[in-house]
Amino acid sequence: MNLQEYISSGIIESYVLGLASAGERVEFERMCAAHSEVRAELEKFGLSLERQAQEEAITPPPSLRGRIFAEIEVEKDNWEDRVVPLPQQKAINNTAWIRSIAAAAVILLAGSTVLNFYFFSQYKKYISKYDELIASQNQLATLNQALQTKLQNYESAMNMMKDTGMEVIKLAVVPSSPSAGSMATVYWDMHSRDVYLLVNSLPKPVADKQYQLWAIVDGKPVDAGIFDIGNDLSFVKMKNIPQAEAFAITLEKKGGSAVPTMDAMYVMGKVTG
Repeated sequence: MNLQEYISSGIIESYVLGLASAGERVEFERMCAAHSEVRAELEKFGLSLERQAQEEAITPPPSLRGRIFAEIEVEKDNWEDRVVPLPQQKAINNTAWIRSIAAAAVILLAGSTVLNFYFFSQYKKYISKYDELIASQNQLATLNQALQTKLQNYESAMNMMKDTGMEVIKLAVVPSSPSAGSMATVYWDMHSRDVYLLVNSLPKPVADKQYQLWAIVDGKPVDAGIFDIGNDLSFVKMKNIPQAEAFAITLEKKGGSAVPTMDAMYVMGKVTG
C-alpha cells in the first residue's frame, strides 16, 4: 500500500474518533512521524471537525433561558456575556488535542533522526576498526611469510655449504674492479654440473644495469646467466656448466650481453678442483 492509499483508507478518521485499534494507533503515529503528508491530512481533518461543530451549533430555546436563570440566580441582562456554546468548545478542545499529537509526532521524528545519526556514526566507527584489524592481520601474514622464506633460504645455504659434492670457487675482486670490496662465491655441483651463486658483496646496480656470471671455458667466456642483487643471504641458481676453468662477474646492460665488458669486471676466481 502506497502513502496515498494509506491516507485514503480511513485511518485518520478512525484515529481521531477513537475507533482505531492499539496496533493501528501505533502504526499511524509512526507514519505521522515519518511523513509530513500524513501530518498535514491529520491537521486538515481536525480543522474540518472544528468547522462542522461550529456550523451545527444549536441555539438554546427561550424557555431554557428562564430555567437557567432560576437555577443559577443570575440577572437576565448578563445572560449574553456568560453563555458559551458547548459544541464549539468541544471542537476547540479537539483541535488543540490534534495539534498536540502533531507536535509530539514532530518531536518523535526529531528524536528518531538523532538516534539514527548516532547509530550510523557508531556503525561507521566499528567498520573502520574492523578494516584496520583485517589490514593488520594481512600485514602480519605477509611478514610471517617473508620470515619463513628467509629462514628457508638460510637453511638451503647452510645445507649447500656443507655438501661435500660441491666445488667451492671464491670470486675475489680484480684490480680493475669498480668496487674494491666486491666478493662472490660459486658452488658448482660436481654431479649435476648445476651452478649456484652466492653474492657476498656487490654494489647494487642502477636500474638499467644487471650483473652477469661468466664461465671461462678453454679460455673463452661462456654466459652462465644474469642475476639481481637481493637483500638477504640466498643462493641463485645459474646455468648448467659442464666444464670451466674459472668464473667471473661483470656488470652489463639489463638483460645481459653476448660478450663480457672487460672494464666492468668486478670479481673472478679459478676452479682448483
